[in-house]
Amino acid sequence: MKIKKEYLILGVIIAALAVYLYQRSSDRTHYTLPTLPALTAADITKVRISGNGKTQTLIRKDEHWVTDPQGFPADPKRVKEMLETLAGLNLTALVAESKNYALYELDPAHTVNVKAWQGDQLKRDIDVGKAAPSFRHTFVKVAGDDRVFHAADNFRFRFESGLDEMRDKTVFSFNRQDLQEIHLAKGAASVTLTRTPPKAETPPAGQPAAAAWQGTDGRPANSTALEMLLGELVDLQCQSFIDDRDKNGFGPPIYSIALKGPNDQTLSIFEPAEKEATAYPAVSSTSNYPFRLPADLAQRLMKDPDEYFKAGEKKKG
Repeated sequence: MKIKKEYLILGVIIAALAVYLYQRSSDRTHYTLPTLPALTAADITKVRISGNGKTQTLIRKDEHWVTDPQGFPADPKRVKEMLETLAGLNLTALVAESKNYALYELDPAHTVNVKAWQGDQLKRDIDVGKAAPSFRHTFVKVAGDDRVFHAADNFRFRFESGLDEMRDKTVFSFNRQDLQEIHLAKGAASVTLTRTPPKAETPPAGQPAAAAWQGTDGRPANSTALEMLLGELVDLQCQSFIDDRDKNGFGPPIYSIALKGPNDQTLSIFEPAEKEATAYPAVSSTSNYPFRLPADLAQRLMKDPDEYFKAGEKKKG
């Protein structure tokens, strides 16, 4: 009899606990997530990021993005990631109503505020906090709402990094298949390499026919060295820009590279002011601004021109 009574009491406790948990769970879902205005990446014409004492503004100019007010071209890959995040912003759950924002890095000292416009209409105004412990969500606040929400994806880093240099650092870019001539000059030494048509033999399936390079005197090029050079040059990115001098303020270059094809391009590297410099000043025909190349990269580019011929090949004529 005693055992039956204990089972009965245990059953009542379990039932009460189940009702309590159900009600608590139900109460948690009795809220409404903010409705965000519909937006696509292509709609966005302006983005402003504020935080850590900095502000970065980007505006769409024709089909490109530039920093405002400087007008510097912005890094297209980083801008694309930001626009896609803003357009696809998805609030998934309410996290807190307590206003303890420091817990989520949404307090004034840590938050990153992001605004996005479509023309004159403000379409996004959010505070971005830290990533959730799962790293699958980000804590956010929406303008006009004191609550903290989960937003799908871990994306704070995209906007936090946007507070720093957003300029497009690509200063030299070309299509290898378009090249017809390469001219290299180091001091008094220079070479010109020309591209010869590919051999008649059929290349392996799925591979383009390989073109040969040779000097103007007929010497065959060192294909390994040449491929390494082109690999360094294609989509070359600088370390930073030099904004206090123009492109004509550096005197004669210590090394120059000229590529000929549908669009001729040139790169000139200059002697750094410091003996133990960590970067070399340079200019290119595809950048409106002088820039710095890391010293190790510049030194790799500045090979002796004769190194681009096969070993043992002596200059003819």
